Amino acid sequence: MTPHAHPELAGKTVVVVGLAQTGVALARFCARRGARVIVTDGKPADKLAGPIAQLAGVPVTWQLGGHDAHSFSTADLVVMSPGVPTLPEMTAARAAGVEVIAEIELAYRFLDPAATLIAITGTNGKSTTTALTGALCEASGRPTFCGGNLGNMPLIDAVDHPANAPGGLIVAEVAAFMLENCTSFRARAGVLTNITEDHLDRFGTMARYAEIKGRIWDWQRPDDLAIANAADPWTMAETAGIPSQLLTFDSRPGARTERSGPEAGPLGSMTRGRGAVLSADRTHLVLRGVPGAAAEERYPASDLVIIGNHNLENAMAAYLAARGAGVPVDAVRAGARAYRPLPHRMELVGERRDVYYYDDSKGTNVASVAASVRGFPRPLVLIAGGVDKGGSYQPMLEALDDVCKGIVLIGQAAPLIRAAAAAHGVRYPVIDASDMDDAVRRATALCGPGDAVVLSPACASYDMFQNFGHRGRVFREAVAAVSAPGS
Repeated sequence: MTPHAHPELAGKTVVVVGLAQTGVALARFCARRGARVIVTDGKPADKLAGPIAQLAGVPVTWQLGGHDAHSFSTADLVVMSPGVPTLPEMTAARAAGVEVIAEIELAYRFLDPAATLIAITGTNGKSTTTALTGALCEASGRPTFCGGNLGNMPLIDAVDHPANAPGGLIVAEVAAFMLENCTSFRARAGVLTNITEDHLDRFGTMARYAEIKGRIWDWQRPDDLAIANAADPWTMAETAGIPSQLLTFDSRPGARTERSGPEAGPLGSMTRGRGAVLSADRTHLVLRGVPGAAAEERYPASDLVIIGNHNLENAMAAYLAARGAGVPVDAVRAGARAYRPLPHRMELVGERRDVYYYDDSKGTNVASVAASVRGFPRPLVLIAGGVDKGGSYQPMLEALDDVCKGIVLIGQAAPLIRAAAAAHGVRYPVIDASDMDDAVRRATALCGPGDAVVLSPACASYDMFQNFGHRGRVFREAVAAVSAPGS
């Protein structure tokens, strides 16, 4: 294997910051390659018993319950787990000439240049797009790794995976926190699904947040692909001056690839006619001008079990990435038919008397919910609420205008959403529920045959639940209860 840049770790002192799943994988990886590994985390040891146990027998030095500035400043390399904030010790390390990088940057330096790296970022939709792209690649029969920020395997695990070889396909979800600390991370296909208001507590302004997301394309070359959402202004602004070939996707009625994308930067007219749109009757995904593919390819939307306009956008991005990586048409279709939604992302979890129940607990911000419900294929009753994130609920309410039969509210944000609905002038019921069981019962009562109950909260979960996954599991249990005989 020929690495990209300076991967030798033997005899080096490496500080691994953060002891979650990625930190465990990093510590193992570096120790196996002969590094002197220091693992540091702000939490004390009694709060990290699980990760510590996973590293039993691995030669590491522990610095828990805080960070040691001397260790940072005298290390050969500092590697950050995702989500770790910028620490004073990191600033001091950089001032001392120590390189501080993200986990994905270290992993990239060990990837075989003859493998194809597809990297996917964005505020919303990146997990579904990553998982679907992985399914399309796997259907090709080529060795495929799918992970990164997706939650199953950090990208560092791809280094020792069969996909890290000529012809292999490596699909990775990457977050802004990761891209912030990269210096050479180059995706052969880089996807940016959208940029909406999020993580401003970390980045300060939307412009800064967008710039970090746009780094998915910064280290690309002219034969690489940049795949962008033509309907999102923040995303398209980041395409200006990119070094790679632009493909856009656009689900808006009447969208044409010829109009999708700025006529700017080194690509010039090369952007014209390249990307994905929906057919006029919205029954097919139409790809045009993908390098190595036919001039135009049409894929039935009926191959997909995932629903909603936002998932058509996710699929277009995934198809463009897969076809750009040389995945055959038949494999794309087979992978699409085999794919099932990730948990808590518009997942069909039950059906009772022709009422359908969807768990979209991952819809933790307004933009995500608006994307999920816009163009929903059946009338719905929304369950929403939780910890308010400080934004306007207007985009969600506008997206609900044509499909909503009612909103059932839970959690601390209920009064805020109720007031926003009143100001919007909604004509459907907006009612409160005491807990998730009560919410599912009340939502079901508002439904008729063919309708749906959708949990898509637009809020964080921490007032009533441990996290969005716990919230989704409680919803599933409530659906099972309401679906039981005699309920």
